[in-house]
Amino acid sequence: MVFIPFRAHMTLETELARFWEWAKMTPETYNEQRGLGEWEADYPSWEALHKAANEALELLNNEFNHDLAQQLVYALAIDNEAGVVLKSVEEKLEDPLRFVRKAVFSNQPQAKWQMAELLGHVEVEGREKMLLQLIDGEDKYVVRRALLSLNKVNPTKAAELAQKYVRDTDPFMKLVAKEITKKKV
Repeated sequence: MVFIPFRAHMTLETELARFWEWAKMTPETYNEQRGLGEWEADYPSWEALHKAANEALELLNNEFNHDLAQQLVYALAIDNEAGVVLKSVEEKLEDPLRFVRKAVFSNQPQAKWQMAELLGHVEVEGREKMLLQLIDGEDKYVVRRALLSLNKVNPTKAAELAQKYVRDTDPFMKLVAKEITKKKV
């Protein structure tokens, strides 16, 4: 029985290693070198990676493992275009709090924005605080997604925070901020 978790962990680790080799990147270089993205969709072995991610979710349901959760954060990040891993996390992870926290505090913006999205419609302890953490970040896309989710959770707080982005240099940030603030009292 101890052998199975190790095998499944190795499976996700192995599938991620194949992706990184194919992409000619590492988890550390991914954020700087990914460009505009979408190229990840061309990876030929998504089916195997998704299967390994689902096995990892089953293991996390049995017992939380930080290393395995970190591997799943990477899988979530690189699957940002298709959103298959995010959908699996939402549907299959029985107690998502520890994983969501791990992703929110990771160094993977592509995982963070997906957690912002998830927190907009999944009730977990401290979700507003985690959204505020994401809004306080550097990545404008993550901030926008977190503001939109906070708007669902606490519209008053979202409008208050969106005020500082109404004249932002990023046109999309400005659009989101104006949308959030115009609806509020």
